[in-house]
Amino acid sequence: MQSHEQFMQRALKLASRGIGRTSPNPLVGCVLVHESSIIAEGWHQVYGQAHAEVVAIDQALQASGSNTLPSPTTLYVTLEPCNHHGLTPPCTQAIVNAGVAKVVYALKDPNPKAAGGAAFLKENGINVVGGVLESEARFQNRFFLKHIGSKRPFVIAKSASSLDGRIATRTGHSQWITGPEARQRSHQLRQAVDAIVVGAETVIEDNPALTVRLPDTLCAEDSVRHPRPVILDSKGRVPLDAKILSNISADHRPIVATTEHISDQHRTLLESHGAEVLLLPGNRSGPGVDPDSLLTALGQRAIQSVMLEGGASVHGSFRDADLIDEVWSFVAPMIIGGKDAPASFAGTGSETLGEATFLHEISTETVGKDFLIKGLTRPLPGAQRDSVNDASVHPMSGESISHSINSDSVKD
Repeated sequence: MQSHEQFMQRALKLASRGIGRTSPNPLVGCVLVHESSIIAEGWHQVYGQAHAEVVAIDQALQASGSNTLPSPTTLYVTLEPCNHHGLTPPCTQAIVNAGVAKVVYALKDPNPKAAGGAAFLKENGINVVGGVLESEARFQNRFFLKHIGSKRPFVIAKSASSLDGRIATRTGHSQWITGPEARQRSHQLRQAVDAIVVGAETVIEDNPALTVRLPDTLCAEDSVRHPRPVILDSKGRVPLDAKILSNISADHRPIVATTEHISDQHRTLLESHGAEVLLLPGNRSGPGVDPDSLLTALGQRAIQSVMLEGGASVHGSFRDADLIDEVWSFVAPMIIGGKDAPASFAGTGSETLGEATFLHEISTETVGKDFLIKGLTRPLPGAQRDSVNDASVHPMSGESISHSINSDSVKD
């Protein structure tokens, strides 16, 4: 007989398939179990579409040709079922109508607009159990939880460097320090976040598109969601022919965060090219845009997660302000050397080792010929990293789910 934890692990696995597509909603997965076998599965696939519970229930009812589920059926879901009318009806009513006997959930819904699902289900005679694999579910939805709790996005600093921490040679040569596998993983992370932050110098020197480019085996072209580009440009230097100002779509409109030093003419030209220009205070502890004010502004735009992709000054300003939540550090097995070769993090830095940023919940892996070190800059209360369902990696697409699945499928 399978345990609550094994079925919930399957639900977490399903939830991870929504990475990069559900924001500002959370990642949610669901399985329906009858007589120790999974009879249906579902996950929240795209923001605005059906929730995981409804997907699984509809699948089971369609397969059985009945209006109710076989008795007794237990529903496992990674987040407490919602109890409000939003873009979709409440999942709680669908659960009651389908005749579910028991609901097991991992994480209580922290959104006050959607909370109260467990109480509603109990009032309607359904047995409810909460907190199963809660720490794993909390880590999986760390972007969502950070934004719900603080109205600010979760910040990931991504870097690619040599063994001695250099991101380029003293002459600026940097393509490529890491191999193709590491660069592909970076694009997977882009797919997972809402926005990507770079400095004006990166745009001027590299002219990046800041889009997601992945093979179809990892993400079909029609399901790619590109993060919003955010350019820190305190003096208004972004060229009007930059790639980020071409092929602008409604959900990929670039944000240029600047200060009072930008000219009115350049601001008007940027806006005429489709950019949203944010006028923010200057950084109180160094040059550039104030990163704290930037995160507040991004949070107000329902941006739940951002990736810092460069350059060193951007990483350094966020690190100096203690605004980084997680680090992804790709390290290539090479030594560049040279005191004038730039490092991953600039800024003021630490005076003593006691002021250094230490990582928690650390994981390491080999990616091609390179190494990837991931860790949190501070512990997340009640959260535990689950490498299988890590909400920073886009899952393989195209994995089919059959209508009738036996309990062995929980193991994959």
